[in-house]
Amino acid sequence: MKEYKVIIWDFNGTLIDDIDAALASVNDMLKRRDLPLINFEQYASYVDTPIIKFYEHIFDDLYSMDFDVIAREFNAGYENHLKPNAVMDKAHEVLEYFNSKGKLQTVISATHIDKVLNRLGEFGLKDYFDRILAHNNLIAEDKTHLAVAYFKEKGISPCDAVVIGDCVADYKMAETLGCDCILTTQGHQSCKEFAETDALVIDSLVELKNLIA
Repeated sequence: MKEYKVIIWDFNGTLIDDIDAALASVNDMLKRRDLPLINFEQYASYVDTPIIKFYEHIFDDLYSMDFDVIAREFNAGYENHLKPNAVMDKAHEVLEYFNSKGKLQTVISATHIDKVLNRLGEFGLKDYFDRILAHNNLIAEDKTHLAVAYFKEKGISPCDAVVIGDCVADYKMAETLGCDCILTTQGHQSCKEFAETDALVIDSLVELKNLIA
């Protein structure tokens, strides 16, 4: 067990249980174009930031397409497939637990800020966080600069913070910040992708209560 003062949370696939919605939306896009569907293993191996790198794997003619159209199409399908109250299992319990311990908790996401704020409010998660940081576009670009600015603003020492996410991109952000990272297998990537990192890996958010003092 290690003590941290600051917990940096990823959003999609970490606090929000949305992998099925994302994969279904991608497959809807492929189906409309008579392209082969993909499974979770393929999806997980393609996940990257910025998100255009993901689409390079599934659209041969990607750079002749309007990416704004692709982004809007994915988001419409995602909203259609997202299940009601898609909160990750044990998220409420764990967030409440760390608030009771006086931890500073923040969300840093590559998703559009309006979607993050609306979803956290809808699911009753918003009040757990000191700050909610995200982009104002739909291209799911790298979010590391948001975290760097937040650490500078708050005067956070890397040794006092931990990043909790579900993708290698979250690990890379933690690396840049100089802090520890914990990755969950419940989201958009799996242990296979995590093998390239030295992050601690968990299968349920509830495990965090025994890992963070």
